Amino acid sequence: MLRILSVLLLIAGLVVAGLGGAALLEQYAPIERTAEIAITASEAAINSAPAEEPPMEMTATESAPVEAPQAAEPEQMPTASAARSAEPDAIAGTESVPSGEDAGFTFQTEMEEGSAAMMPPPEQRTLSEPAEVAAAISPPEPALSFEDTLKTVPVAHETPRSAEYKRAFDVTFAIDATGDATAIDALPGRGVIESGEAKVSDKVEVRLSGASFNIVPASPPVQSLSPLTENTWRWSVTPMTAGEHDLVFEIFAIESGNTTPLRTFRDTVTVKVSGINRAIAFADQANPLFVLLGGLGSAIAGLFGAIRFFGKR
Repeated sequence: MLRILSVLLLIAGLVVAGLGGAALLEQYAPIERTAEIAITASEAAINSAPAEEPPMEMTATESAPVEAPQAAEPEQMPTASAARSAEPDAIAGTESVPSGEDAGFTFQTEMEEGSAAMMPPPEQRTLSEPAEVAAAISPPEPALSFEDTLKTVPVAHETPRSAEYKRAFDVTFAIDATGDATAIDALPGRGVIESGEAKVSDKVEVRLSGASFNIVPASPPVQSLSPLTENTWRWSVTPMTAGEHDLVFEIFAIESGNTTPLRTFRDTVTVKVSGINRAIAFADQANPLFVLLGGLGSAIAGLFGAIRFFGKR
């Protein structure tokens, strides 16, 4: 009887020991596998990161499985039902651990987000750049040619219809840079008026020349164009020979001390000679000795005529 009881107790002890051992294996075996997978994933993430970048802290998903054994208390022996309920949680924890490629991707994404957060926004970078840097980056503007600096303005000039020998007359030239369509308003309007257009600079010189005239300027030859009123040039001209002669107007641009011709106008003036002017012209053109001898001869002839007239009385 005692032998039968001993055998039954031995069998019961073996059964209890087997159930306890199975429960312990079911609880602790999945956790050890989860820890190995987490350690393998962290090593793969560290190896895939660049060498110069410092390793980032492990994410919450990587550190969670390592803390699982600390949460369990070894003093409490779980029952079979508790072991079976803990198995799905262990399996779920194993599935939540990322693989090596996912861990590397997560690590690289966090590094990019950290570097992007450290960079200032585009507006702040633009405002912080100095004006000198912006000017150095912008391409230089091309230099304007001499022709591009010129502007087209109306011009007009006036000469007499006819002139008399040795009698001075006035000549006027006008440039209108105020925006009007014509420069005729600035002329006296007593002679022959010619109008046109010319390309001029901000500072202009107008010259008048003629081989058969004595020309005296009556205004400054170099003038800066005015945006308020017309610029006028005037000369006093005296004809020196009879006939038809040309007066030439020449416009020059004055830039940095250089004189550049821009346009030329030409007018023809007819110089007439009257009776008195003919005698003056003959006296001017004749030899002074002949003029002296002619004068003396005239005086002697007049003296003899007077003596004969008074002698008869």
